[in-house]
Amino acid sequence: MLATSKWFLLVGSALLIIDAILIVAKIPNPIPGFPLPCPVTWCVLGVGLLLFAISSKAFKN
Repeated sequence: MLATSKWFLLVGSALLIIDAILIVAKIPNPIPGFPLPCPVTWCVLGVGLLLFAISSKAFKN
């Protein structure tokens, strides 16, 4: 589960950097109907953080 969370965080971070570039360049979101930063980016980052928190040693006995 820890490896999966790392992948989600890596992909989410890359998407967030792309969103930041699009915002600075004033280019609209390529996905029609979605604002910048894209909600998909926040969902991927959120899932990564949740999986990381669940699989961390703080919750282990």
